[in-house]
Amino acid sequence: MPAFRALVTGATGFLGPFVTAALRRRRARVVGVGRSGGDVSVDLVHVDTRREVLVAAAPDVVVHLAAMSRMGDCAADPDRARLVNAVLPGALADAMGGRLLMVSTDLVFDGRAAPFRALDPVGPLSTYGMTKAEGEERVRAAGGKVVRLPLLFGADPAFRGATGMIRAALMARKSLQLFTNEYRTPLHAADAAVAIAGIAARMAEGDAAMPQVQHLPGPERLSRWELGQRFCAVHGLPAALLVAVECEDATRPRDVSLAGEWRAKRTLDEMLADA
Repeated sequence: MPAFRALVTGATGFLGPFVTAALRRRRARVVGVGRSGGDVSVDLVHVDTRREVLVAAAPDVVVHLAAMSRMGDCAADPDRARLVNAVLPGALADAMGGRLLMVSTDLVFDGRAAPFRALDPVGPLSTYGMTKAEGEERVRAAGGKVVRLPLLFGADPAFRGATGMIRAALMARKSLQLFTNEYRTPLHAADAAVAIAGIAARMAEGDAAMPQVQHLPGPERLSRWELGQRFCAVHGLPAALLVAVECEDATRPRDVSLAGEWRAKRTLDEMLADA
């Protein structure tokens, strides 16, 4: 028999397959929801649809990965961004009686006092960060949990994630600009997924001692430019097409490196070798 039932939203995104696999290794029965694809293809922002999915799946816990995550898209349509990133997770957490784990982002911070810990005050600079921060508040108010992730990378057939973007550019022989002055703590999606599945399992068991917010930092603090150089070195790829540039966008924080109790078991180079 399955250990617990888990509903995963955003199951067809970059992180979704990693989380689904990690949950199934814990003997969870997983229902994956996406706007296109997945076990159930729906838009959960619709109240009746959301209710029907929750009743049919009867999950012990919801792992909420779904988000409007492109900063440009959020800035162009802030109302939709707020609906998806703030209102939806709060409504799901309410419907689940708090048995929801929201996956959030390091971009809820302003980048001025890194490294950031879970209880540090947020100060988002972008529409994306603002809506995710509001989503966190709504989820926590409903009794749910939040896990913040840094920049993610990993092997992906659609070339999503930080290293997928680099691979796609190199394969197409196109130059790729990478920021030298924007620092994060990058993490392989598979390592993030293992941690997320563990937290979800504890929630399904009713562990009342869990903190409301947790951080999953990668092993090292570095810029996208440094990450690109390391990735190419690990795989013996030509780095000549990678172009170092400084970020001048005021909505992008300069250093959102995370700190927390959780520690990755693999080194950064071990993770990059698997990307």
